Amino acid sequence: MTPLRLFLLPGNLVSDALHVEDPDSRTMLRTLVNMLAWNLVVVLAILPFV
Repeated sequence: MTPLRLFLLPGNLVSDALHVEDPDSRTMLRTLVNMLAWNLVVVLAILPFV
């Protein structure tokens, strides 16, 4: 798995689970989910140092 596919994985999984087929809707949903998922990972990674 390439790093790009790994980075987009959360959004792709949610889009597939919701059966979103329209490319524009899929892109918007994937962007939202990826931002939420990766922001959560970053916050949880930094939290022990605060």
